[in-house]
Amino acid sequence: MAARPKDLVYAEDETPPPLALIAFGFQHVAVICPYFVMVALVVAAARLPHADARNAMGLAMLAVAFTTVLQSLRLGPVGSGHLCPPVVSAIYLPSAMSAVTTLGFPTLCGMLVFAGLCETAFGRMVELFRKYFPPVVAGVVILAVGVELGKIGFGVMVEPIAKREPRAMQMIATALVVIVSTTGLAIWGKGQLKQLCVLIGILLGYAVAAVLHVFPAAVQLGGSPIFALPDPRFLSYEFAPSMVLPFALAGLASGLRAVGVLTTCQQINDAQWRLPDMKRIAGGVTADGLGCAVGGALGTLGMSASPSLVGMEKTTGVTSRAIAWSVAGWLVVLACLPPFASLIINMPRPVMGAALFFNGSLMLVAGIQLIVSRPVTLRTSIIVGFSLVAALSVLIFPDFYNSMPAWTRQITGSEITVAMVVSAVLNALFRLGAWRYGQLRLGTGGVPLTAAAFDAAFARTALDLNIPAVDADRIRTVVDQAIELVSATADGPIVITIGSDTFDVVVELSYTGSLPSLPDPRPRGDMVEEQSFVAGLTGYLSGLHADRVDSSASGDQCRIRLVFRV
Repeated sequence: MAARPKDLVYAEDETPPPLALIAFGFQHVAVICPYFVMVALVVAAARLPHADARNAMGLAMLAVAFTTVLQSLRLGPVGSGHLCPPVVSAIYLPSAMSAVTTLGFPTLCGMLVFAGLCETAFGRMVELFRKYFPPVVAGVVILAVGVELGKIGFGVMVEPIAKREPRAMQMIATALVVIVSTTGLAIWGKGQLKQLCVLIGILLGYAVAAVLHVFPAAVQLGGSPIFALPDPRFLSYEFAPSMVLPFALAGLASGLRAVGVLTTCQQINDAQWRLPDMKRIAGGVTADGLGCAVGGALGTLGMSASPSLVGMEKTTGVTSRAIAWSVAGWLVVLACLPPFASLIINMPRPVMGAALFFNGSLMLVAGIQLIVSRPVTLRTSIIVGFSLVAALSVLIFPDFYNSMPAWTRQITGSEITVAMVVSAVLNALFRLGAWRYGQLRLGTGGVPLTAAAFDAAFARTALDLNIPAVDADRIRTVVDQAIELVSATADGPIVITIGSDTFDVVVELSYTGSLPSLPDPRPRGDMVEEQSFVAGLTGYLSGLHADRVDSSASGDQCRIRLVFRV
């Protein structure tokens, strides 16, 4: 059972009062809406007619609403059960712009469906590949996305000064109002003011923008109907083999980002969190991928779980899953009200820049927190350092990357993709030689066959293998009881081998004697005789919190292998 953190106001399974539920939902929507600007960029690049562009925006809102609810549920293998809304993701933007400008909008829709299916497939295999895409890789990807959003936000804020626009100072003042008010309320606010800090900051930004006359000049609400259902009849789909690699990488990067975001959700909601619940994470990544595929079918630029929204939940202490329905309800309403949707989508640039800057900063820190959630070894330091330097080089030396062969731009076109590829490759490379071992013989050489003798030796071994203290305590407890259990049937010493690769700890007990038989609380009808003989021991030790137990006997040579995830 998860332990409720003391700073949570509404936990996952709690429902806020109706008015608060509506307000929390609107706050999430207010943070989500700036990301729809990327949809506007893509439809503008595709040169869609105004009516089709407006429909594409409405369909994007419906896609986000669908994925938000799907993620909050647990429908078998789909959904994480967390409040983890998606946003239109910058991960897909480079590939999307390339596809839409060279091959057209139908190709973009088809490839986004493909990318979503790639992420869905990754979600079903996330447990299998957990050692190759660990928190350090996911954290680097989230950090790179935070850098990208922060760069975009800061660029939007300072652009008026760089271009010497007439109202540059008014725009800077508007952006500062948003940042100062949001940050101030998040740190010093109490109650509802703290919980709604982002929404209040954005609304204050709108008010200041209206007073200082810095709304976009192109906003025209009168040309849109008051109410209109999004019309998908303009959509069509094509598949381009030449775009398979960049969209597959984007889908994988989105999946890694979802792993990191969902891990953060678990940390926020459990004061005693130690290890990610991979079953819920797999369901969450699957839901994220299905949502992206559905979004692609609706002509929406790829979506991905939002670290900034989860960061906001951490700041406000509100993680109730019921808010997903409020978010979806608001988005459905906005999708059917073109004038209001247009007002939000055409957010004043200073407000948009400040919101992206604030959210990008939170995302960057979330990536750092995810990276250091596990012991930082020399391998981890090299992965993070090399990946970030390589990613930042894309921003610092764009001419160099533009001079490289065209096919390389599928990877080097974005610092996010570079960070993902470099970190994943280095992590896979450093898996070679990652296992380290220690060995102890009990019952020989003056070492007594007792649990106390193992404890004394294991304390030193745990330090040598960098096993976290809390995991070392769990391992010691399980192995102590195993030693007491098998010592009664062992004819001679017990050889204990301990191995660790920073993800798993394996403890193997080898001895001469017999395997003890215990009643199995979970018998299976298809066991052969030898399996049923050791099943009791396996079930018993599993109850002692070993994540996996393998037992075997060949004659009087017995082996018990305990696997612990750390």
